[in-house]
Amino acid sequence: MIVNWSKSRKVIFTVGALGLLVSVVLLLPFVRTFAIGFMETFIMQRELKSPDRWIDLLRNYAACGIALFASLLAIIAYHEELKNIILSINYKQLIIPFIIMSIIYVLSISSIIQADFLYRDDINRSISGARRWDNYSRYISNFLAILIHTNTRISDISPLTQLLAAIFIAASSVMLVYVLNNKKITKTALAASLPLGLSPYFLECFSFKFDSPYMALSVFASIIPFFFMENRRIFSIISVIGIWVMCMTYQASSGIYIIIVIFLCFLQWNTQQKTNKEIFSFMLTSAISYGVGLLIFRIFIMNSFNTYVSSSFASVNGILHNFTQYISYIWNDFGKVWKMLLLFVILAFGIKAITTTKRNKLLALLVSFIIVAVMVVLSYGIYLVIEKPLYAPRGMYGFGAFIALLGIYTACQPKRIFAIPALALCWCFFVFSFAYGNALSAQKKYIDFRIEILLYDLSVLFPHQHNAPPLPIKLVDSAGHAPMVHNIGVRNPIIFRLVPVHLQGNSWAWGSVMLSLYKFNFDFRPNDSIEEELLDQIFDSRYHTIKRDAERVIVILK
Repeated sequence: MIVNWSKSRKVIFTVGALGLLVSVVLLLPFVRTFAIGFMETFIMQRELKSPDRWIDLLRNYAACGIALFASLLAIIAYHEELKNIILSINYKQLIIPFIIMSIIYVLSISSIIQADFLYRDDINRSISGARRWDNYSRYISNFLAILIHTNTRISDISPLTQLLAAIFIAASSVMLVYVLNNKKITKTALAASLPLGLSPYFLECFSFKFDSPYMALSVFASIIPFFFMENRRIFSIISVIGIWVMCMTYQASSGIYIIIVIFLCFLQWNTQQKTNKEIFSFMLTSAISYGVGLLIFRIFIMNSFNTYVSSSFASVNGILHNFTQYISYIWNDFGKVWKMLLLFVILAFGIKAITTTKRNKLLALLVSFIIVAVMVVLSYGIYLVIEKPLYAPRGMYGFGAFIALLGIYTACQPKRIFAIPALALCWCFFVFSFAYGNALSAQKKYIDFRIEILLYDLSVLFPHQHNAPPLPIKLVDSAGHAPMVHNIGVRNPIIFRLVPVHLQGNSWAWGSVMLSLYKFNFDFRPNDSIEEELLDQIFDSRYHTIKRDAERVIVILK
C-alpha cells in the first residue's frame, strides 16, 4: 500500500499543532475553571461533586496532551527517516512468530481465565464500575478503558481484557527476540523469551480482569523503541514517547528499558560489533531519553500519592533496604528447582559470553557477571528509589524480563546448546501457569463456601438485620488458603503471594469486600479497635467464632 506521506504529513502536523495549542491553553487555571463551569451548565446540567478534582484532572490531561502532540510534531519533523525504518522491517518474518506466541500465551493463561477469579481491585471495579487509574497517573489506562469497555463506567468483560494482554505480551516477546538476535526470529529464541510474560510475577498481571491489558501495554511500550535504534534521533523520540506510555499505564515496567540497553551494550562490546565510542554514544542517548521521559512525567504529569506505594524518593539507606527486600522476595519466592535452573541460566550466559567473545576471555567473564548483577538490581526500575515501593509480584516482573534476556541470548546462534537451562526454566513457568490458574479456581470455591456459611450464621443470629441500621462488624484473622494452594506452596512458595485470601481481617483492603457482593446489611470496620475478650460469645463452629455486645459484632475466622 502506497502512502501519500506529504499529504499525511500536512494533516498530522495540523492536528498536532492544534492539539498542542489546546493543551497549552488548558494549563491556564482560569481556562480550566471556565471549561468546568461550561460543562456543568450546558453539558451535565448539574453541579459536579468534586469540581476541584476535575480542574486538577484537566491540568494533568493537558500535560499529557502537550507530551503527546509535541511527540507527534517531532515525529513529523523526521518523517522521512521514520518512513524508511518502518518500510525496512520484514513484517512477514514477524507475523507467524506473533501468531504462535499469541497462541502459547493464551494457552498458558487458559486456566487463569477459566478460574473466573475476581482478583483484588477487580472486586471493587466490578461493583462500582469506577476506573480511577488516574489516582496513580495512569491516564492512558483510564482513557483506553473507555474505548475497550465502550463506556465510562466499566464492567467485567473478561476474558477479552486478558486476551488483549496476551496479544501485547506476544508482540513484546517477538520484538525482544528480533532486537536481540540481529533481526532474526528462531523458535528456540521465542521459547526462551517466555519468562517475559510467564514468569510467576507477570502471571499476577494476567490475573487482573481490568488492569491486565494496560500492564502488558507498558511492557510493549518499553521494548518498541529498540525497533528504531539504528537511527539515534528517531530512537530518542520513540524512547521518550515509550517511557511516557509506560509511566501512564503501569510503572512496574520501568526497569525493562534500562536492562535492555545495558544488555545490548554488553553484546556490542563483547563481540566488538561497535566501537567503544559508539557503545557509549548509544548508552548516553538511551540514558538521556529515559531521564527526559521520566523527568517530564514527574514534573508535569504525575500526581503525588502516598498509599500502599508512594511517589516520594527514598534515602540512600532506603534504596539499600529496597534492594535487599527485592532480592529477599525473589529468593523466597523461587523453589529449589527454579533456583537451580536460574543459576544454570546465569552460568550458561557467562560461559557463552566467553566462548563467543572477541575480548580477553577472563575480562569477558568478569564483565558478564557484573552485567548480570547490575541488571538484577535495575530490573526493579524506579521502585528501587521510591520510599514505599511495591513488593507484590506484579511489581517485580522486571525480573522476568531479565531472565528472558539471558535466555534469548543463550538460545541464539552460535552454540544454542547453552539454551537448555533457560528452556527448562521456561517449561517450569509454563507448567506453573496452569497450576496457578487451578489454584485460583480452588481458592474461589473455598472462599465462596466460607462466605456462604458465615452469612448464613449471621442471618440466623440477626434475622431482622435487613430492616435495621447497618450493624458494625469486624473480621479477625483469616480464612486462609485452600488445601490445593498449600500443596503447590510446598515446592513453589510464591503461590502464597499470588493467591489472595478474600476473607480476612487485619485491615487488608480486600479482606471483607467480597461480602458486599451479597448485599448483607452490615458495616464492615476493619480498623476498629475492639477487645474481643470483653464481648459475649454467641456462636462457635469449625470455621469461625462470633461475638457481640449491644453495638457491634466481631467474627474470628479460623
